[in-house]
Amino acid sequence: MEIMQFATYGLINGALYGMVALGLSLAYGIMGYLNVAQGHLIILGSYGTYWLFRLWGLDPFISIPVLMVGLFVLGAVLYVAVYSWLLKFPVIDRLKSSLLISFGLMLVFEHIAILLWTADERAVTTSYSGKVIDLYGLRLPYIGLGTIVLAIIVVIALHLFLNKTYFGKAIRATAQDWEASQLMGINVARTYLVSFALSILIAAPAASVISMRVISPGIGVEWSNYGLVLVILAGVGNINAILPAGFFLGLIEAMSVYLVGAPYMGMAGLVVFVLVLLFRPQGLFRGRAGL
Repeated sequence: MEIMQFATYGLINGALYGMVALGLSLAYGIMGYLNVAQGHLIILGSYGTYWLFRLWGLDPFISIPVLMVGLFVLGAVLYVAVYSWLLKFPVIDRLKSSLLISFGLMLVFEHIAILLWTADERAVTTSYSGKVIDLYGLRLPYIGLGTIVLAIIVVIALHLFLNKTYFGKAIRATAQDWEASQLMGINVARTYLVSFALSILIAAPAASVISMRVISPGIGVEWSNYGLVLVILAGVGNINAILPAGFFLGLIEAMSVYLVGAPYMGMAGLVVFVLVLLFRPQGLFRGRAGL
């Protein structure tokens, strides 16, 4: 039963990793941008969740729609002010430039967070924090179950949006060939704007869950690292494989804790990451890059 308990925690962490990585994979799959500031944007969202809870008592899960609106607006502003000019370059140059720009944004967001909220660690404590469901000796945390359900809902919603709606199909068409899309009457500039804002908006569920763990200005880089590792494990731009890759990474970390102890949890994920880069750089899961 003990190994099942560790596996459960691994799946919970994996679901969160998947939600963190979705925006990264989406931005790269559509525009060729690598936004390593995603983790810091998520932490800004977590602070938003924290203050919505402190000031108005809004539950972190209930506050997700409000957070999505705020992050969408922030993403749109960032795109117009910082990223839009990169589209005139080839994809490889977009990748390099967006990487450098987002490194700079990481520092900006971290210092803004310190100025506004200091470097103190904070967390949202709800009425169900720490509560579990005991299933024949297997302890299932309320928040953990909510995290897994939320991750599945987010992935399904994104899949349906990209494949069943007119604008989602326009995004996919633009990602595959923007010139042909423009000839077919698609507003490419608007599509890229909304796509980038969507890649930030989709971080809202992860931000909500992280607010119930621990948040501080400097922790964004840790979540960006998890996102990057997951994008590589899933295959760059392979959005459909993000959540399975998250579960895989979470289970690897959980089993390393079970077998050799907590200090080696991060090392296990890093070893898998390096092995994938060396022997299967296209990712662990079948599927094509892009959308």
